[in-house]
Amino acid sequence: MRPKPLLHVRAPVLSLIWVSAASLAACSDPVENRAEEPALAVATTIRWDPRSEMKQIPSTRGCDSWTPTWAPDGHLYTAYGDCQPRIAPRKLGMGYGRLSGSTGYGITFTPMATGDPLDWDDAAAGSGVEALGEGPASEKPAGMLHVGGRLWYWIRNITPDAGTGIRLKFSTNYNSATPTFTWASWSIPEVGYASFVQYGKGYAGGPAGYVYAVIPMRSGNTGSVSNSAYDLIPAFTLLRGARSNLTVKSNWKYFCGSPTAPAWCASPASARRVVFISGKKFAPRAGMSWNPGLGKFMLALTYDPTPATTGDSPRFTGGLMVLLSAKPWGPWEIVFSSGSTWPGGTSSTGCWSTEWGAGERADIPTKYLSGDGRTFYLFSSGGDCLSIARGILQF
Repeated sequence: MRPKPLLHVRAPVLSLIWVSAASLAACSDPVENRAEEPALAVATTIRWDPRSEMKQIPSTRGCDSWTPTWAPDGHLYTAYGDCQPRIAPRKLGMGYGRLSGSTGYGITFTPMATGDPLDWDDAAAGSGVEALGEGPASEKPAGMLHVGGRLWYWIRNITPDAGTGIRLKFSTNYNSATPTFTWASWSIPEVGYASFVQYGKGYAGGPAGYVYAVIPMRSGNTGSVSNSAYDLIPAFTLLRGARSNLTVKSNWKYFCGSPTAPAWCASPASARRVVFISGKKFAPRAGMSWNPGLGKFMLALTYDPTPATTGDSPRFTGGLMVLLSAKPWGPWEIVFSSGSTWPGGTSSTGCWSTEWGAGERADIPTKYLSGDGRTFYLFSSGGDCLSIARGILQF
């Protein structure tokens, strides 16, 4: 069984591949406008475990849209989409659960009912985060982060059937038997997807004043923020939220500066790219994590290696790219690009024995980073399961 494609290509393939620095913006941020840190050691490639050693979790067959974040109780909490967990009577467009395990390859997944445990479609109007519906017809996950005693959750597909817009929901009892969530009173229709930048356990090591989220851009041009969670794109930028109160819309700003002079502005029309790779067609769903052992951020992107075709899905045919930077706004260095389907081959029998691609999103959970930062685990929806691969940065 092979689920229908997730993404559709709108533009032809180009040839030039580069990572850019945005030009200087008119506004400024004196706190973060500081000199670049000395260059660190540069990784040249990643050595991945053989596909036979990578793991897929059979109980997650058909699930995608994983959003792992490391909570204070030691577990990862995550959303998922488009599957039927064992606790639900039918397939869900969006659900919630816990990932437990002391090692990256030792993960177990526990789905959790939220809000009204008998209502499997209470995300929009209730206190849960379950939703029903295929594709854009359902609210779907975007990003999740535990910080300040709350679990924060960007939810997408806010405009019915359009697959556009994001809205914030949060929980103060994220690990209870039936967690409850509360909506912020506003949405952001101009943004189609927002994935929180991950730090340590309960946001340990994160900035005292802010949180960040990666959002897609339709081009490298200023103001080209994408409102779609489905269209393939070549660029990304950042949203920054003030930790003093993430429920206030005016506390969220768009990156509008450059790597040497970061700045933040209120309007998406001022947003400038932090990553732009000409000719690539990325899924608009990035995963960025702080790696304290390296002193760098790791950015995992999945893309269509054959964008001239229109019927494929990155879960089955997607390529993978990993980048490093000392700052979340760059400049970025590509340390791995698969160039074709990654890891390739066939999924495990427990995951339908489908083609095995990079997924529509990939993340590097900070819980499973080695002390020196070189060994990590990549979580994705490759092969339409929760798929896990160990990588080692080679210097």
